[in-house]
Amino acid sequence: MAKEKKYPEITPDLPYQRTWTIFYIVIWIIGLINKIKNRAKIVKNNKLPKPPYILISTHASMLDFYMALCLTFPHKVYWISTVEEFIPRFFIFRRIGVLAKRKFTNDPKGAVKYLEVLKKKKILVIYPEARYSFMGETERIDKSLGRFAKMANVPVVLNREHGNYLYCPQWSDRKVRKIRPIVNEVETIIDKNDLENLSAQEIQEKIESKFYCSEEDWMEAKNIKIKYENRAVGLERILYKCPHCGTEFEMSSEGHHLKCNHCGITYDYLEDGHLECINGETKFEYISKWYKWEKQCVKEEVINGTYHFEDDVRVEKLMGAGIGFVPLEGHHHLTHDINEGFNVKGTDNDFTFHRSSLQSYALHIEYNYEDRGAFLELADNKDVYFIYPLNKKAYLTKLHFATEHIYDLKKVEKLK
Repeated sequence: MAKEKKYPEITPDLPYQRTWTIFYIVIWIIGLINKIKNRAKIVKNNKLPKPPYILISTHASMLDFYMALCLTFPHKVYWISTVEEFIPRFFIFRRIGVLAKRKFTNDPKGAVKYLEVLKKKKILVIYPEARYSFMGETERIDKSLGRFAKMANVPVVLNREHGNYLYCPQWSDRKVRKIRPIVNEVETIIDKNDLENLSAQEIQEKIESKFYCSEEDWMEAKNIKIKYENRAVGLERILYKCPHCGTEFEMSSEGHHLKCNHCGITYDYLEDGHLECINGETKFEYISKWYKWEKQCVKEEVINGTYHFEDDVRVEKLMGAGIGFVPLEGHHHLTHDINEGFNVKGTDNDFTFHRSSLQSYALHIEYNYEDRGAFLELADNKDVYFIYPLNKKAYLTKLHFATEHIYDLKKVEKLK
């Protein structure tokens, strides 16, 4: 009888492991190739400290990973990465110093490992947004970062990348735009003097003020043009609400145009990054302003108590490094509202999963994960699930907005 093959589980409590030099040589070479290929530049605004230190980086694509390798060379680094990135890279990730974490969950054991890395005088790389930027501006970052930096008592270095989002927006058809160069601004933002004299909250505030990045500002300042003909394809994923008639989820895109199928209003996404209405008044000249208006609309729904989402869903569960995500049998239904947070229940089975509003300060979504569809990720201290809406796939960005607003509302209520 053949012996059943066992696969390692991908959990945040995987022990600290020394990195293998041979693997590091390979990934350094890959990083250098990507740097040359994208004509990426590294601009150091001040002197960087010697290890140990925390390197935080903006996050828009896999280029972030390669550039972090280039700017820390020849030092080895340890990375904090979400557990699903270990599939099917478990063997390699463990040997280049990648530390597993479940998205948007409290992880005391993980913090102990991160401190161990720094005590061994290594560099720890953190992506505080924990997901890609959807419209080229900084997303919400982890509020415990200042406290962790104060506890670790090591400098904090910032890598702010410009051009990375423009290179391949997450909402797009995933075709690479030829945006060159990619520029990395690197600077020490928390030094020994700050660690001694600032509180954890003051360190957090300083990190957040320095971390802010706008690709639209960068594009305008550097006079960057997007020549790609289909540059608007996919914009309806984040610009889902018409600012003229107020209809949601009736937007569509083709070439460099974004159209509301309800009222017919059409916008041209120009090469210089501006939006221009071609058959009416231009309500928003920039993607970011439209996006923020939608976010405010969702906030009003949350405050008024009218927000609610539900849909039938497909559920996939992370089973292990060699297996990956496996679809759960049966039919399932997802609800998300202000009081109950996220609830997933089987309609023909006894599966249940609950994540409260106060457990969810942000939400990881992807619009077409490996051509398997649009999903949101829900996790707790035991399991990770990918939840694929079956009928309301276009709602993901609104779910993303609502999660943050509901958390903020509940946090204020709790403090009263």
